[in-house]
Amino acid sequence: TNTFNGTGISQAEYKMQAVVYEMNKKGAELAKKAAAEVTKAEPHKPRFVAGAVGPTSRTLSVSPSVEDPSFRNVTWDELVESYVEQIGGLVDG
Repeated sequence: TNTFNGTGISQAEYKMQAVVYEMNKKGAELAKKAAAEVTKAEPHKPRFVAGAVGPTSRTLSVSPSVEDPSFRNVTWDELVESYVEQIGGLVDG
């Protein structure tokens, strides 16, 4: 689907977080269309689409601050929300 880094967290760096759902939905739609066209030409070899989920530009496993190893610049809930939005677009596409 070419939706690598298609999360709101990653797209916020480009001020594109408002289009995350649409971007993922369209990526899945385009990939499904391409797979269907190729499968139609070779029906004995069906094609499938796999959505690329994540990553984000932030992590919970390592602190971005050398001075404060316990610091995290993202929460678990923010990551979950970001992935839910991305996967929603992929599934709907």
